[in-house]
Amino acid sequence: MNTWFTSDTHFHHKKILDFENRPYSTVDEMTEDMINKWNNQINYNDIVYHLGDFCLGNYEQTVNILQRLNGKIRLIKGNHDYSKTWSKINKLHLVDEYHEVGIEIKYNKHSMWLTHYPMEIGLRPRKWSISGHIHSEPNTYLNQLNVGVDSPIFSHKPFGELIHIDELFKVMDERTPEIEQKFLEMRAI
Repeated sequence: MNTWFTSDTHFHHKKILDFENRPYSTVDEMTEDMINKWNNQINYNDIVYHLGDFCLGNYEQTVNILQRLNGKIRLIKGNHDYSKTWSKINKLHLVDEYHEVGIEIKYNKHSMWLTHYPMEIGLRPRKWSISGHIHSEPNTYLNQLNVGVDSPIFSHKPFGELIHIDELFKVMDERTPEIEQKFLEMRAI
């Protein structure tokens, strides 16, 4: 079992190709390619934290995509994930977990708050805001990490690939010394 992260897939969103620099000619091409990339990475027992804005298609399109995706999906509601729609989808048991706001997970003595919107949690060592929502915009703080498909942090990966927890931890590990230093400097004042 592996743990993965993604956000802001915007399956079936016709205007996302105008808003972001996604490498597709059509929204159908984008949706199919991202489903294929997902299934090439994710095994049946893998956990996928999707941090919101899953699909902007209708109910049937959303259900169809969920039925095609591998893994145990844990969805954090985004601003385009409507509670009424997801309440119906949840009855189909197509997602492992659904959270209206967010959850906290721990990994290698680090705390991560998984939400759709970036949180300002203060510059604290081993404390992270993991989110999406801002697409290709950079985060404001070092301990905010955007795991969305348009994230500049992971733009070295082929578009649409999910982020493994070890890839995320590598970024966290690289940023930790600077965060610890700044935290100590703030405390010395």
